[in-house]
Amino acid sequence: MKFFSFFTAIGIIIFFVAIYLIHTQNLRKITIKQTSLNTETWLEVEKNEAIKICIDSKVLEWKTSLNTKKTNDYCLKFQTPMIIGTSVINVKFPDSDSLHKINLAVGMKYLDFKKEEVLLGFRIPQGDYVDEEKLVSVTATYLVDKYPVTNCEMAYFFREELSSSSVMNDEKRKQKNEHTESDWKCNAHDYATRAYLYQALKYANARSIRDGLKPYYVFSQTDKRKAQILSEGHYIIEYENLDYPKETRAEVSIDSSSDGYRLPYYDEWMMFARAGDKTKDAPWGDSATLEDVLKYAKFEVKEVYEKNERLKTGNVGLRLANEYGLYDMFGLVEEHVLLERPEKFKRKWRMVRDRPLTVGCKATCPSYLKGGDIRDRWQDVNYGSYSREGIGGFRLIRNIGNNAKWTEVKSNSNE
Repeated sequence: MKFFSFFTAIGIIIFFVAIYLIHTQNLRKITIKQTSLNTETWLEVEKNEAIKICIDSKVLEWKTSLNTKKTNDYCLKFQTPMIIGTSVINVKFPDSDSLHKINLAVGMKYLDFKKEEVLLGFRIPQGDYVDEEKLVSVTATYLVDKYPVTNCEMAYFFREELSSSSVMNDEKRKQKNEHTESDWKCNAHDYATRAYLYQALKYANARSIRDGLKPYYVFSQTDKRKAQILSEGHYIIEYENLDYPKETRAEVSIDSSSDGYRLPYYDEWMMFARAGDKTKDAPWGDSATLEDVLKYAKFEVKEVYEKNERLKTGNVGLRLANEYGLYDMFGLVEEHVLLERPEKFKRKWRMVRDRPLTVGCKATCPSYLKGGDIRDRWQDVNYGSYSREGIGGFRLIRNIGNNAKWTEVKSNSNE
């Protein structure tokens, strides 16, 4: 009997040790010095990540809407939100009446540029320019989605509209049907979504509202029939709801007082894609093999795709990130970017491929798709290439404070 009790006790101990390991092996510990905390501090975290924050000074109070557990006077344990966005933890110390705000950037990169020198524009192989190359100094603070927006994220924000959507592929429909609002969980590496430009802009506004921000885009009805840029920050775009396209247009303007979520403008996308690179045509270099390319981007080695495969995507974040920590800027899904003004380019140059959903706006297009997608020949994809198909992937950015400063760097050359 004692022999049995001994092994029973050992079994119980092993059981609880196993449970402990399960709950702690994926716990990410972040140690912060009190002296390093500013009025606002940003931490980058993933969706559904188990986090333990410890500060080197005794904490009087933690204030947050997150479900947390205070493990001692110095540490707080919690699970990050299941949806991309921001959350706040306010920290109060015994020796101060002020609060220190810790902002969690969930699924996003926090990029604080101080006179960051970036190369814009691109020279095509024929020696001409699509967009004049120039060096620019950028001072701005951005939140940028680490990955393209996923089916699960879209399904969360547009649960009702997606119910009968004919553009929703099986993976997106599965996400919608498996979740209710109370238990919604989007994994970091879900399938990238494809959406029309209108849907991407509506999603951006929905993200802003969820984070307590003023929406960036203002929509109104119009009788204009042509997609175009009317003036800087003022567009006519093709209007599609989440069923197949309607032959209508929507008028869109920006709220310049908003620092909410939005699509990147063309030059911003180029900056994020290059991530400091000033010499190569693409992140994999100018003499790369397919093996080199596939480290950074997902391309399928196929000559022709069937029409029913035009919505094909894949999991985000499985390739290498660029120097800014951004994934899938190339391949997988090409990304919607807005143009700030008409006639941006000195000449038109775009990738040529069978495009059943090509937008017919030509020189007046309010947006392009950048980065190529899973169907493209990787040899045709570089920083400068773009296309005009109506449906694509996208990622959102936020210019915190809406105060970006772009200054052209004058060359000292006498050429």
